[in-house]
Order: sequence, then structure tokens, then C-alpha cells
Amino acid sequence: MNIMDWFDPSFLEETISWLDHDLLDVFGLEREYVQFSLVFLFMLSLMWVVKPVIEWMMLNHWKTLSSYVTSTLLALVFLQLVDRYAMSDTTSTLPASYWSVCLLAISSFGLVYVTVTWMRKLYARLSKRSKRKAA
Repeated sequence: MNIMDWFDPSFLEETISWLDHDLLDVFGLEREYVQFSLVFLFMLSLMWVVKPVIEWMMLNHWKTLSSYVTSTLLALVFLQLVDRYAMSDTTSTLPASYWSVCLLAISSFGLVYVTVTWMRKLYARLSKRSKRKAA
């Protein structure tokens, strides 16, 4: 059973064409920055979709960790699909820095997400403390 029998990856051609040097030179962008941004936004959208599903399935204590792990696994599967689709014979048409940039974007998203969540909790704790002192 081949995955290409029931899945049409032709939409990947347009995404891969975004990393074309000529097109990026017109806008003055580096290919790695565009790729990083796309993977970062992909992780953001996956978290937005996966988190409610995980909240419904699990207790509140594990929802953030499990939704990030699930989103990361889904992103890696999708990026592996892009990598396999870009193969021509035994060599890939993607740049050599493809996986390093993708993994950097995924881990950066995790770091930003944890930092924002931590700052939100810290702000709530400090504002609660200042309200108690004022009362």
C-alpha cells in the first residue's frame, strides 16, 4: 500500500516553489528565513488545532505538553512528506539546511510558547498579590 495512492501531494509543488531563489531575490528575502517562518506558522496552526482535542481527551495538567508533542510529531510527519516528495531519484531537491531550519523553527516555537505561558502565569500571580496588598 503506497501513501501516494490515496494522498495527492501536488499542493506541495506550490509551497516548494516559494523557496525559489529568483522569486526570493525580487523581495530581498533569504530562503532560510522564509522556510523558518513557514514552519513556525505551521507549528502555531497545529497547536491551535490540536490543543482543544487534547484538552477534551486529557486532564488539564498534561494538556500543554501533550498538545506540543502531538503538534511536533504531526509537523515532523508533514515535513518528512515534503522531504520525500522533493526527492528526485536518490537526491533531494531541497536545500541542505532544510532539516536544521525546520527543527530550529519547531524548537523556537516551543521556547516562545513556554516563555509566553510562563510570563502570563507570572503576571497573574503578581497582579493577584498586588490586589491582596491593596485590599
